Amino acid sequence: MSTAVAGRRTQAERKAATVDRLLNATIGALAEVGYARTSLGEICRRSGVSRGGLFRHFDSRLDLLVSAAEEVGRRHLQIAAAQLAALDRPTVRALLLLLRERDRAPENAVWFELLVAARTDSDLRERLAPIARSFVDQTVGSARAHPLLTSLNEGELELIVTTLEHVFDGESTRRQLVPDLRLEERRLELLA
Repeated sequence: MSTAVAGRRTQAERKAATVDRLLNATIGALAEVGYARTSLGEICRRSGVSRGGLFRHFDSRLDLLVSAAEEVGRRHLQIAAAQLAALDRPTVRALLLLLRERDRAPENAVWFELLVAARTDSDLRERLAPIARSFVDQTVGSARAHPLLTSLNEGELELIVTTLEHVFDGESTRRQLVPDLRLEERRLELLA
């Protein structure tokens, strides 16, 4: 077992830092240039990690993309939980605003890119399906803990949460081409 000398990182710390750089580069590339242009070269350039270094940590581009999807989901849930805990007045409108803002977050575009790619890539689809299911389950579980939603049964809660997620996902992508703040505000009031 090795011990870290003052100022030097252990092998495990160096590995974790490299994996983190690769994941951040992948997430950034997917969000900024899209799935088709998120090549291994682009990821290596952004991360400062060589192809050999990348393949020491991930067996394939697919493995790296799947890990990036897991990381985006983890971050999304962590941020949403912190925002939910910080709400002063946990009204339905406040919950809807929180959900809408999370769906508009730049890293959420990573999900959109991967989901569209998974439509025609069966390997990606197969690997993302359990991640997506887990994300839904965790999101519903977080919602279950909120006092405003305790009266709903599990099926109703999942239906409402996923429907709202789909509405706000659609709104966040469509608003890139056809922004309509008045309609977005009216939609929020209708949903509340």
